[in-house]
Amino acid sequence: MPPVDDLVKLCIIFSIFVLPALALTTRFALKPIVDAILRLKEGGVISGGQPAVAGSQDIAMLAGEIRQMRDEMAQLQQSVAQLQDVDSFHRALSEHPAPPQISPPPAA
Repeated sequence: MPPVDDLVKLCIIFSIFVLPALALTTRFALKPIVDAILRLKEGGVISGGQPAVAGSQDIAMLAGEIRQMRDEMAQLQQSVAQLQDVDSFHRALSEHPAPPQISPPPAA
């Protein structure tokens, strides 16, 4: 047999058995990866269409909530500072009793 016939037989065997097996293996190997990428795109983690816009709206909403929380935190800190001032004032009053008052002489 000439080497060309052997090469043709090898190509036929390769195309009948090896290529479909390789294609199936590739499909089963890549399917989870492709599914994961699609889920990431749907979730807005990877930019790709409408979910990314929804993600930016969510970010804007969260930024507004953070601003509101910071304002509330500043108000609470002011209230605590005022309460500390009042408490220190009351402690100062209770530590130093008022000087005794001189009463007027009894009327005769």
